[in-house]
Amino acid sequence: MRGNYRKLYFSALASASAALMTATAPTAALAQPAQCATEEDGPSKTLSPRIGQEIQELYEFMQNDQYQQALAGFNELISSRGDSFSAYERSTVYELRANVKINLEDFRGGMRDMQTALDANGLPPARNNQLRYFIAQLNFQLEDFQTAIRGLNQWIELATTCGIKVDPSAYYLLAAAYTQITPPNYRAALDPAEKAVANQGEEPRKGYYELLNLVYAELDNNQKRAPLLEQMVNYWPETKSFWTQLSSIYSTMGRDRDAFSVMEVAYRAGLLETEGEMLTLVQYYSFFDNPYRGAVLLEREMNAGNIDRDQDNLILLSQLWSQAREHKKSIPILQEAARNSSDGELSYRLGMVLLADEQYGPAQTALQSALNKGGMDARDTGDAWLLLGTARFSQAGPSDTARWASAKEAFQRALNYENTRGRARDWIAYIDAVVDTYWTGLRLDYQQNMELCRDDIARFERDQRIRDLQQREPSQEELAREEARRQECAALEARGAPSPSNPPPADAGE
Repeated sequence: MRGNYRKLYFSALASASAALMTATAPTAALAQPAQCATEEDGPSKTLSPRIGQEIQELYEFMQNDQYQQALAGFNELISSRGDSFSAYERSTVYELRANVKINLEDFRGGMRDMQTALDANGLPPARNNQLRYFIAQLNFQLEDFQTAIRGLNQWIELATTCGIKVDPSAYYLLAAAYTQITPPNYRAALDPAEKAVANQGEEPRKGYYELLNLVYAELDNNQKRAPLLEQMVNYWPETKSFWTQLSSIYSTMGRDRDAFSVMEVAYRAGLLETEGEMLTLVQYYSFFDNPYRGAVLLEREMNAGNIDRDQDNLILLSQLWSQAREHKKSIPILQEAARNSSDGELSYRLGMVLLADEQYGPAQTALQSALNKGGMDARDTGDAWLLLGTARFSQAGPSDTARWASAKEAFQRALNYENTRGRARDWIAYIDAVVDTYWTGLRLDYQQNMELCRDDIARFERDQRIRDLQQREPSQEELAREEARRQECAALEARGAPSPSNPPPADAGE
C-alpha cells in the first residue's frame, strides 16, 4: 500500500506543484461556496521570485526521485527563510516537503508537514480539502483509524458539497477504517463499502468486493451477500474461498441444491483442497440420493491421500456403498475399520452389512465380536442382540433345534432393551411356534409309525395262521424280513414318543 500511496499523492500533487512556480493572477470568484474555491478564486496566490526559484530547483530533485537531496534543500529553505514565508509560501513548501517525506516512508513526518500546510491556510479551499484527504489516508496507514474516519467523512462531505466526484478509494478507506476500530462498526461501514463497489468503474476491484463481503457477513445480510458472491465467483473463478463461501451462504439460506452445485463446480475445477471441503461435497451426494458418486469420490480422494483413511471416513465410505446397494464393496471397508477398533461399534456395523448381504455365518461372528467388545450405547446393543438372533436363526436347518435355541437366547437378551423389545418378543413367539410345530410333527410321525408297526405285526400273525392252515413252512427270507421289522418296531417303541427331553437320533430325520 505504501508504494501505491506515494504514487497517488505525488500524481495528485504534481500538476498543482508545477503551477506554483509562477505567479497566479487574481481572478473573480465564481458563485459557489467558499470551501469550494479553486486556485483562481479568492485573493492572489503568489510566490516571491526567489522562493519560487528555489522551489523549482528542489522540485527537479523530486521529479528525478532524488528525495534525500530534496529533503535537505527544503529543510535548509525552511530554516533560513521560514520566518519570512507568506501563508501561501508556508503551505506550499510544507506541502511539498510532506511529499518528499512520504516517498522516504516517513509517514508521520509527512503527515505533520501536511497539517502545518493546512493550518497555515495559505492554499485555496479546494487544495486544503485535498490535504485533508491525504492526511486521512496517512492516519489510516498509521492505524489511527478514528482520526482517519473523521478526516475522510469531512473530505467526502466537502467534495460532495462542491460537486466533486468522490474517488471510490475514499469510500473504500472509510469502510475499511470502520472495520478496524475497536469494536468494529460494520453498520457504519456498510454505506461507504457499497458506494466503493458501485463507483469503482468498469474494472472490478477485488479488495472492494472482499470488504463489502466482510461487512455483509458481519451484518448477517445473506440476501445481499449471496448475489455479491455470485459476482465474485464470476470475476475471480480461481479464488476458492469465494466458492466455498457462496456454497455456505446457500446452505444457510436453505438453498441446499445450489450449495451442492457450487461445491461440485469448485471440485471439478480443482479448487477444493482440504479434507473438510471434500467431505462436505461427499455428504451432499449422499443427501441428494447419489451415494454412489459420493462413495467413488471419497474412495478416490482417500486413495490419493487427500482424505485420511481413519475410522470415521471408512465408516462413511461403507455407509455410502451400502446406501448405493453395493454391500460387497462396503464389507471390506468395514472389516478394515473394525480390525483395529477397541469397541464393538464397527463390528456391529459390519454385522449389519453382512446380514443384509445374507452372509449369515460371518454376520454372526461380527455381531458376537461386537457384543464381546462392548462400548456401544443401549440402542445399538439391543440391535446387536436382535441381529445376532436373526443371523443364528437364518442358518438353522428344518430340524436344527440347537440353532433355534441359540437364536431364541439372543432374542431373549434383546428383550432387555426398549428399542428391540417388541421385535424380540415377536421373534421368540415365532421360534416357539416353529419348535412346537417341529415336535408336534415328530410325535405325529411316531404315532403313525407305531400304527404301521402294529399293522405289520398283525399282518405277520395272519400270514402265519394262513401258512399253518396250508401246512407250509415260511421261507428263510420271509422269516428274516418279519424279524427285522419286529426289531425295528420294538426299537421304535422302546425309544418312546419324541420330545425336547427325548430327542430323536441324529439321523432320524434323514
